[in-house]
Amino acid sequence: MSLSKPFNTRPLYQQVADEFISRIVSRQWAPGQAIENETEIARSLGISLGTVRKAFDILTEHKLLERHQGKGTVVCDPEAGAMRSRFSNIFDRAGRRVAGEVTIHDVSLDLAEPAVAERMGLTPRTPVIRFGRRRTHLGRCFMHETVSLRVGAASQSMTQAELDMAAASRWIGHDLATHKVEEVGCEPADEADAALFGIAPGASVMTLKRLVMSYQRRPLELRVARCHLGPDLAYLSQ
Repeated sequence: MSLSKPFNTRPLYQQVADEFISRIVSRQWAPGQAIENETEIARSLGISLGTVRKAFDILTEHKLLERHQGKGTVVCDPEAGAMRSRFSNIFDRAGRRVAGEVTIHDVSLDLAEPAVAERMGLTPRTPVIRFGRRRTHLGRCFMHETVSLRVGAASQSMTQAELDMAAASRWIGHDLATHKVEEVGCEPADEADAALFGIAPGASVMTLKRLVMSYQRRPLELRVARCHLGPDLAYLSQ
């Protein structure tokens, strides 16, 4: 297999990391799978062991691979609990990250609004999958998000069932998220907040604007959230 592409000036270890990520996305390397050792991979690709180790370091840093002493390297499951909450800065009293139980609603294919297109690097009025997402913890709703999800040209022909599935799986199956940029603010609760969180109108709610990006910092998902964490949850900047 040749990793080189015309005019590709990126270091070889980054090109190798790209190749490994494509294997994970395509499920050639499936979640939970133990993959061949670094020496065998280096030999099969015709590159140095050091280059493979640097690529493995990148994927391990982004929690896409796990190295286990005596067991080798295993592909992380993006749907596992720890992986699903890895972008969350919300913690419970025991210091555990909380992503919450998720409910998705009102999934539709819409044209990206100008502000969304700008944040996600899309062309004006590019289609995105747009939906609402509620997060609950111990039966109490603590967050509501409005989500814009990047999709390909094939989305134009998707059925409602396919749109619902894409909203639930997000980028999984066509890319891997490894980075986020988040803005935190505070606003008075409106009537919708009051009804959802069980608080008085005008009480403070936290606002979060989160841009989730791929390994190559390609925007995948924009989340605009309103939160009321209550006495049992806290936002901790990481």
